[in-house]
Amino acid sequence: MNSKFSAATFSQEPRLIWSFWVAAALAAIGGAIPSLVGGLSSRIANVFIPYAIGAAALGASALWHDRGRAVTGVLYFVAGLALVFGMLTMFAFPLELAVLGTCAAPPAPCTSGLPRPLTVAENTGIGFAAGFALAALFVGFLGLMIVFRRHAPTATPPPIRSTPPVASARQTTPVAAGPAKPAPANGAEPASEEPELELPPHEEEERPELPPHESSPPTT
Repeated sequence: MNSKFSAATFSQEPRLIWSFWVAAALAAIGGAIPSLVGGLSSRIANVFIPYAIGAAALGASALWHDRGRAVTGVLYFVAGLALVFGMLTMFAFPLELAVLGTCAAPPAPCTSGLPRPLTVAENTGIGFAAGFALAALFVGFLGLMIVFRRHAPTATPPPIRSTPPVASARQTTPVAAGPAKPAPANGAEPASEEPELELPPHEEEERPELPPHESSPPTT
């Protein structure tokens, strides 16, 4: 059983490492897309900071996965927290614009001091960044499942008795069966045989002997 378990662990090792590395790459790309699409002047370019923290935590999970489930689980939790915070930051910005209001779209001048509406590049950056963050969380969760299955306790086989059983010293001899009696011709079930009762032997009682008879003399 140990050999099979070690073989299964060795076969899952590449998938475990690659899942965390792919998740880290997806998180890094998702954080860089708003800056690549909208430029450094984009109002959502600062989302790269939480995405970089999430990518670093996923990369650390790929390096330290052999330190146990607790370390890997904490690193994945930190990565998920950072990526979710970045997504909430992006989605909170359009909600803020909808509540506070915006100026007219350029090239019209903004005299009210309100922020400009979202540009097409910023909308595109928000969508791609959120999609890459969700993909990174999903791929990293696959690696986390492999870690938890690898360290799960396996059932031990029951102990096998090594000493042979002691043979019994008393030998039993089979009882010879008596001759079978023929069944009755009328098809009735044979009556159960009862053992014949033996009468005790007849003993003659000893009678006491009578005294000899004495004849009386004749009278004259």
